[in-house]
Amino acid sequence: MSKEIDELKSIAGDYKTWALQARKKFIDLRLRQDVEIRNLYIKLTRDISKELKKGGLSPISKKKLQQIYSALKKAEDNLNGQLTINFEKYTRENIEAATGYSKAITIDVIGKSGLNKITASNINKVYFRVNERAVEAIWSRTQNGLYLSDRIWSKAQKYRKNMADVIQAAVAEGQDCTKTARALEQYVLKGKKTLASEYPNMMARIGNRVPSDVSYEALRLARTEMTSAFGEATLSAAKVSPSCRGVKYILSASHPKPDICDDITGTDKHGLGIGVYPVDEAPIYPFHPNCLCITTTVNERPEDFVQRLKRWDKDPTSEPSIESWYQDVYKKMNNI
Repeated sequence: MSKEIDELKSIAGDYKTWALQARKKFIDLRLRQDVEIRNLYIKLTRDISKELKKGGLSPISKKKLQQIYSALKKAEDNLNGQLTINFEKYTRENIEAATGYSKAITIDVIGKSGLNKITASNINKVYFRVNERAVEAIWSRTQNGLYLSDRIWSKAQKYRKNMADVIQAAVAEGQDCTKTARALEQYVLKGKKTLASEYPNMMARIGNRVPSDVSYEALRLARTEMTSAFGEATLSAAKVSPSCRGVKYILSASHPKPDICDDITGTDKHGLGIGVYPVDEAPIYPFHPNCLCITTTVNERPEDFVQRLKRWDKDPTSEPSIESWYQDVYKKMNNI
């Protein structure tokens, strides 16, 4: 971990504190979301288990089975709704974490330059609009023809099917309602291996129809989509940052084996430095599900950019790139 953080600090330079804050917030959000999603699966399963336990030590009757299937359908709908709320919340927070770095840099250099015609409040408005567009981009893009909302729904459907498979195997075994309820709880809390050791006959019937961890697919989707949100926001912020010189990708220290990440982060394809790409040619990030590579921006040194801003303030034609940013980004996004 220290190697990738050292590289991030080196790239960020004078802005390393903000870069580290953005990275920490991303990791904290990831861990917090993991916990919330797991707890959601646990709660819904305990509700199903509670309904099963009403049958006591008697076998699961056809009537009880229909009641459980009805409860599973409600749980599926509930899971879909709660996952959607969760993803909406964390998408926005990851985007704000990513753009916050670029926004802090821009406000800082503008303040140091002492310019009057560019204000911090208008810079904030620019990044607010960037955030809104990034949120919209995440929810409107498709993968294999499916929107994010469709992919979330598929995880809820998968949960209902997995629970139904466990219950059907219990019925075939002639288990009582209470024992089946415990099996469901053990599966969600401790995974498939626990069921295999405590309910070997039942698990032999299920085979590979249920995953090792019932919440894994939702967690995998969340990790990928939130990383994508962070990457989308980093790139979107780079496009409106007057001091940005490129997008940098750093190989994760927890990277298990060579793959596409090594190629993207380890080569200098544009003469900008290893793993650095022009904003308009940056690779799609994340590079694969569960990717933990770091993405950040490469920015002009603050003292150099402040001097350029001062020259531009006196003569806009002396710094065409800043004048272009002022006219096409700052003024247009603030409707000036």
